[in-house]
Amino acid sequence: MAEYKLNEAQQAAVESDAPVLCCACPGSGKTRVLIAKVRHILRTHPDPYVVMTTFSREAADEMLKRIKEDDRISNQLDRLTIGTFHSLALRQIKETGKVGKILSEIEARYLISRCLHETGLKLSLEEADAYIARCKSDREFAAQRPELARLTDCYKKHQAALGSQDFTDILLRANQLMAQRKIKPIRATHVLADEFQDADILQFDWLMHHAVQNPVLCAVGDDDQSIYGFRRSLGYRGMMDFVAATGATIINLDTNYRSTEGIVTAASKLIAYNIDRVPKKIKAGRGPGQMPKVICLAKGESQALRIVHALDEVCARNPVPEPLPECEPYRFGVLSGQAAVLARTNAQLDALEQVFRSCRVPYFRSGRTFWDAQVLQVYVAMLESLIRKDGMGLEIGLRWAKVSDRHIRQLNELAGGSMWNYIDPKGPIAAPATGSAVFDSLVTSGRGWAVKLLNPDDAKAAEGPIHGVAAWMSGVMSNRLAHDEDGNVIQTPGRREIRELDRLQAARDTLVAARGSLSARIRKVQQNDNRDIPRVILSTFHASKGLEWTHVYLVDVYEGSVPKIAEGGSDEEVAEERRVFYVALTRARDSLTIYTRSDMPPSEFLRECELTWSLPANNEEQQLESVTQ
Repeated sequence: MAEYKLNEAQQAAVESDAPVLCCACPGSGKTRVLIAKVRHILRTHPDPYVVMTTFSREAADEMLKRIKEDDRISNQLDRLTIGTFHSLALRQIKETGKVGKILSEIEARYLISRCLHETGLKLSLEEADAYIARCKSDREFAAQRPELARLTDCYKKHQAALGSQDFTDILLRANQLMAQRKIKPIRATHVLADEFQDADILQFDWLMHHAVQNPVLCAVGDDDQSIYGFRRSLGYRGMMDFVAATGATIINLDTNYRSTEGIVTAASKLIAYNIDRVPKKIKAGRGPGQMPKVICLAKGESQALRIVHALDEVCARNPVPEPLPECEPYRFGVLSGQAAVLARTNAQLDALEQVFRSCRVPYFRSGRTFWDAQVLQVYVAMLESLIRKDGMGLEIGLRWAKVSDRHIRQLNELAGGSMWNYIDPKGPIAAPATGSAVFDSLVTSGRGWAVKLLNPDDAKAAEGPIHGVAAWMSGVMSNRLAHDEDGNVIQTPGRREIRELDRLQAARDTLVAARGSLSARIRKVQQNDNRDIPRVILSTFHASKGLEWTHVYLVDVYEGSVPKIAEGGSDEEVAEERRVFYVALTRARDSLTIYTRSDMPPSEFLRECELTWSLPANNEEQQLESVTQ
């Protein structure tokens, strides 16, 4: 059993039996506090029931695993429920017996793209998704933005045709049903909310609906790490509204046990420039250690190669017994948890990844798992179409294969609203003659996949579609290459095509090796996506939140990149970008290295951190150390 030694503020948060807002700075042990609080409640209260919200299923699973380590509460675990806001809301809705199809991420994105095409709006998928969610939950906003209201109505029309709902709908419906007293809040003596700074208005309202039963509420978060304004997170405002609504006491967990004093000092000076934040004086719980370093690169100098050299030095000091295959000597010494390279955008990571591959540096690109690659999302969506007997995944496959939206809509209409009818072995609808080899091959092959999967007597029924869909997609990718009159390939596959084919083959083999039904195999392999192998981590600032490494390297820290806002950006946009950079700074435990460029204006955030650097002289190689003033 893991016992936690807590400081005074942590202990106060654990033992409080009144509403509390724990404002937890980076590295302050908030997860430890939450675990200790749950254990304390289950051990000391006469008739407890604890509900805890987290922002991911993985976080919920990890929290439960660690809580279970206390064998003194083993007989109380049935008095504990942990889940995301959406999973808990869905549990409530299921009590009504009316739960429709829930759209996957790629299915929702497909519907959004279709609606953007139909309405003619020029928005990114992320922008459209955020606006649709806001229009659904805020009638006043929808009334003020009629073009966005039309987009939302189009999306809702397609949802209705599918009998589907998305994550916004789940929370919206749960809140409406609780307001109408058609379902009850989850009965609890204590409700704990993790990462509360990321809560949006629907999640906030869900929590407040539970407050009417007078449970003891505890919200844990950090307004300084509120970096999802584009997802409508409430941040500081939500935390203050929580205090106003509940009378909660604010407890500052203001000791950073992760980073050295130099890193904490620089980060604290930066974030102090934000005005709307909970006042706090962040302290370092460790020794001084290394000071942050800023390296200003000469024009044309490669920061990626600089980082490779720096990593080689780290690896030479930290070798492991057995190297990874096909990696340079010593480069296998950078173990998981030791080193990460962080960038503001994914595009900046692309250039780093290319150099790491050429230098044979083992790396893992964080923030997205193996199964999040687009080609594999399409693969899984098509397999799930066969499981559910609906046409959504098949539509996604055709769109991925470059069949136009117009043709897909026409085919869908002829099929009576569902592409599944073309491949249903028992269906009466014949596929039209379109002249499209892609569509014809999907229908012909699809009927075979469906027959295989629907045969209950076939012990290997799942493997037919696993192989078949992968073969169809591989064929589509191969046919995209140009051929001469004799059928010879005259356009060789690029790195991207090779990588997609490799991923598809690996996914197919992994699913075949698994056991159980097709749906069980998909769940199993996705949940067991293993990232705990020796690698340097490549990540965006946003995706690094909640993680930490011994050595951290921040790239492209100059104006226009950090902060990344359009000219004339608002004060709130600047404040959020400052929080994003603050999150990146505080991922480092022992050493923090920041790269800027001599031919670009340095980021104003570096000056706010009170870091200094030297300009390169005559393009000569030199080490340029910064000092914290």
